[in-house]
Amino acid sequence: MAQTEETTAGAHEPEVVTEIEAHSIDIIPESERHGRVSGQFLLWFATNANVFNFVLGGFAIAFGLNVLWAIIAMVVGTLLGMAFTALHAVQGPRLGVPQMIQSRGQFGFYGAILIFLASILLDVGYLAAQQVTQADSLNDIVGGVSIPWWIIIVTVPAVLLAVYGYDWIHRIQPYLTVILGGVLIAAVILTATSGHALAKGMGGTHLSSFPIFIAAVGLFFMNMLSWAVYVSDYSRYLPKNVSGPKTFWAVFSGNALGTILYAGLGIYIVAMVPTGAFAPASLASIIGKWILPIFALSLLGSDALNAYTGMLAVESVRSAFQKVVASRVARVIGLLLMFVIATILAETGYKTFLTSFENFIDVLLFFFVPWSVINLIDFYIVKKGSYDVRSFFSARGAYGGFRWIAIVPYLIALGAQIPFLDQTLYVGPAVSALGGADISWVVGWVVAGAAYLVACRLFGAWTPGSAPAPVESSSGTV
Repeated sequence: MAQTEETTAGAHEPEVVTEIEAHSIDIIPESERHGRVSGQFLLWFATNANVFNFVLGGFAIAFGLNVLWAIIAMVVGTLLGMAFTALHAVQGPRLGVPQMIQSRGQFGFYGAILIFLASILLDVGYLAAQQVTQADSLNDIVGGVSIPWWIIIVTVPAVLLAVYGYDWIHRIQPYLTVILGGVLIAAVILTATSGHALAKGMGGTHLSSFPIFIAAVGLFFMNMLSWAVYVSDYSRYLPKNVSGPKTFWAVFSGNALGTILYAGLGIYIVAMVPTGAFAPASLASIIGKWILPIFALSLLGSDALNAYTGMLAVESVRSAFQKVVASRVARVIGLLLMFVIATILAETGYKTFLTSFENFIDVLLFFFVPWSVINLIDFYIVKKGSYDVRSFFSARGAYGGFRWIAIVPYLIALGAQIPFLDQTLYVGPAVSALGGADISWVVGWVVAGAAYLVACRLFGAWTPGSAPAPVESSSGTV
């Protein structure tokens, strides 16, 4: 990973942007690269310092863990998942295209479609879950407005932010970082001085259930790894020669710090007020309802990110069947499609949010863990970051329509996970032997990585791709 001073990263600072972003899945020309690595920290801290991670922290207690083991599970899962996600982030500046488009370098032009479709599922699922969380928070303030109506209300500003795109998303997050960081400090101080005793909710230091612990680790691991599917979407405008290690640590620390602080607060509060109430309502009962609208605001950036990336995945699918010309109209249509689907899911599923989201996370682990390890091994070990980027946009390019050398290991890894799955509708035969622990995501990671490395060795794919030609055109045509 090439290293330069951060001043290089800011060599092309953008003008004040008031127009809707035009680029979608096309290559970002060198002449349009801009931004600083520090912006990645601010973006990701604000994105994760939110009520959703607060609620996830409460999940760990609701599962049956005590405070100590809930915190351990949260920290382990978060750091492990973010270590891999931050490695994906470095790909954005190097290749200048969205994360999902890069998957064509491993799976082929048509072979990556399954990953695109799974990405759309992830985006609308997370967006719907966040809409429900925001609506629940606001419903606790104004109960006269129903949760379905609050879902629609909170969606409007997120639509506007996503429509304006990359630069506006980056521009608003530093302000949210200051607001949400201040709210966190205030919440901790007010809670600590409220007179509520944490001791009764601690539950001692004994691990109540190893399978539950593994489930909680998996929950937070996938919560972080879910960003891997589109983390490069928000680093692809950085100059190509920006420092790889600095990019890694900016993304890692921003995500991990925001998540650990807010999820930790969620664990603390739900353990202290074990009423079974919605986690933000528990906090509001201690320090006041003033925090609930701020909690709802905290997901604005994350809503926009999910819809923005979903739009890129939709465009990626469309580009496999027709030539795509990047345009503002296509972007807006794709974004509106994402918000409509997510809103329908939120409106119909908000009453069973907890159970539905836990199952949703398990499904994501099944599909995305094997993809992640194959993508990282290909980038860092097999091709060492050297790709023919233009070939991502043609079935006749260097990577062909289907790269079976990656597809077969991916399918093998999916099959290997099945005996270890613990789902509502299916429990694998290996689960009972492990005392009820679902380690399918660990199996998927190991099998996918080993199978892909072996396949590359056996079939001679251990050679770098052609270095991409300089791209200076800003036409946005692919």
